[in-house]
Amino acid sequence: MPERLPATTRIPLSLLLFLALAILSSSAVQAASSNPPVPDGVDERTPTSQAALREYRYAWGPEYFPKEINPLTGLPADEPQLLERRPIAIKVTNYPRSVRPQWGLSLADHVYEYYIGDGMSRFVGIYYGKDASRVGPVRSARLFDEHLIRMYRAIFVFGWADDPVLEFLVQPDLRRFLIVERADNCPPLCRIGPRGAYNNLFADTSQIAAELQKRRTNNDRQELNGLRFEAETPRSGHPAAQISIRFSSISYHRWHYDPTRGRYLRWQEIEDQVQGEPVCAPLSDSLTGSQLSAANIVILLLPHRYHLRFSATDIIDQPFEGSGYGYALRDGQLYPIIWSHDQVDELPRLKLPNGRDYPLKPGNVWFEVLSDISTLRADGANAWYFEFVLPKE
Repeated sequence: MPERLPATTRIPLSLLLFLALAILSSSAVQAASSNPPVPDGVDERTPTSQAALREYRYAWGPEYFPKEINPLTGLPADEPQLLERRPIAIKVTNYPRSVRPQWGLSLADHVYEYYIGDGMSRFVGIYYGKDASRVGPVRSARLFDEHLIRMYRAIFVFGWADDPVLEFLVQPDLRRFLIVERADNCPPLCRIGPRGAYNNLFADTSQIAAELQKRRTNNDRQELNGLRFEAETPRSGHPAAQISIRFSSISYHRWHYDPTRGRYLRWQEIEDQVQGEPVCAPLSDSLTGSQLSAANIVILLLPHRYHLRFSATDIIDQPFEGSGYGYALRDGQLYPIIWSHDQVDELPRLKLPNGRDYPLKPGNVWFEVLSDISTLRADGANAWYFEFVLPKE
């Protein structure tokens, strides 16, 4: 089995701000009840399935979810039979800018964004409660993806990987859950567009099950407990109408809170920020035509280190084990949190500083993975600015 270097613990430069927010949060009044009453109707600020809604509590997890409730969103699934399978993790590119708007990200239950090197970020969409007929462009894997495959017990769809990364993915317990392009597997993984083009590989999640059946790969429902969902907004937050995240001068974005929808809307850079103000525009989904949005944003501060360094590029590892700091946003509020991830095949636990499970809003979640030495500062009224920082060695 390939080995990673042991993770080292760093104290984030933003720790003082984290502690200050944590102290304020712990002194604030917490949500009155972890089991709020069944609502009479469905508020648009808590989007739900369009399937027939039977009465259910707007609070689930982290240990128990009814069979028809998606444990990744806390909502009833439009098609409950989709929950009788493994989640599907798909690697989606974000660069070059010509690939935008990408396909299918708005239908993912969870999306992870993290730094891959050369100033760029990349996405992994986790598809479980909904299918997407076209997701992509699909691109190559990185070391962090092994954590996601194990955490979600997922099928992983990707373009390929460099050998130092591939050796972690083809371990005996994982290799049967990998889907890469072959001559005989379109669908679910197909080239769409001009021959010879680089970013024209796309996945159809509705065709994954048939491919797994053909390969006799287990696709049974998995236990995905670990997250807590509550409709009621915790009362210990700090106003956050906007957050900005800067990976580099070529990769930066913003999330703007829309109070009429109760969701954060994604804006993406459209030019390099060498000098002057950043320039962003709404980032949409080519499949649905809608602007990408999130009911929840979770910022995970993880160690980053160089697994290998080359003259042309670097392979970066982001160990996701033990515990660390982070921040979570919902309903226009920011909360300091503590994450823990003790079992490789379980989802991480998110806690408020007082030890209570952090309650995600029912709906989708975007995870922003930053280094644990990244910085955070206030950026005007009700706005926050995160700047990604790489270790020097």
